[in-house]
Amino acid sequence: MSDKILDIFSQYELKARIFPGLITIAPFSLTILIWYPELISFESSFITIFILIIILFFLAKVARERGKKLQTQLLKEWGDFPSVIFLSHTDNTINNQTKKRYHNFLNEHIDELNLPNKKEEIKNPALYREQYKSAVDWLLEKTRDNTKYSLLYQDNINYGFSRNMLGIKPFGIFFAMFSLAIDLFGLYQSHSFNLLESPLKVIISIFLSVFFSLLWLFFVRKKWVESTSRTYARTLLATCEKIT
Repeated sequence: MSDKILDIFSQYELKARIFPGLITIAPFSLTILIWYPELISFESSFITIFILIIILFFLAKVARERGKKLQTQLLKEWGDFPSVIFLSHTDNTINNQTKKRYHNFLNEHIDELNLPNKKEEIKNPALYREQYKSAVDWLLEKTRDNTKYSLLYQDNINYGFSRNMLGIKPFGIFFAMFSLAIDLFGLYQSHSFNLLESPLKVIISIFLSVFFSLLWLFFVRKKWVESTSRTYARTLLATCEKIT
């Protein structure tokens, strides 16, 4: 079954775009099914699944568009893509000897590229920032083979997933909170807020709604996206020592 799904979607589409939408509607879907199990009947389940699939694909589209828009905002805050920043002499993320090897490799393999030494960069940082961007663009083109550069591909997926999760965060919070409201209303109607007398499925539903609410509020943050982007950048630059 999973192989058939992967035949329809690439790993990137599935994990970076579909999964954020799936996580967004998960608490609402589970809450509705727990409180209204009659929707699982054959006739109604078909309609329910059809509606959820439409919502899922809509949210996947929203996650992608909002993620791209968010990336533009984040780049203004960061100054540029981390891969570009890491090549600069003013950044200490990559040690000097490793960075020197990267610079030498890029200068040797890219026509008309002349990455600067530290003094040259200080004199004209804007000019050499464009050189760094050009070098990164070249690396991206040279590492499009997702099988050969599988680690880079996975790090790219992780970055896309975190970025799109942050982009769709308002929707995630809404669905999680709305699910919790349904749980609390149902608990009040059926057991007057007495959790101890509630069936296990109700407790599970409340737990899941709270869990997803906390996930969106405290885990899906800019720091997470920045961390995955920096990991992706380091892996991308490390391909300088693998490209032949």
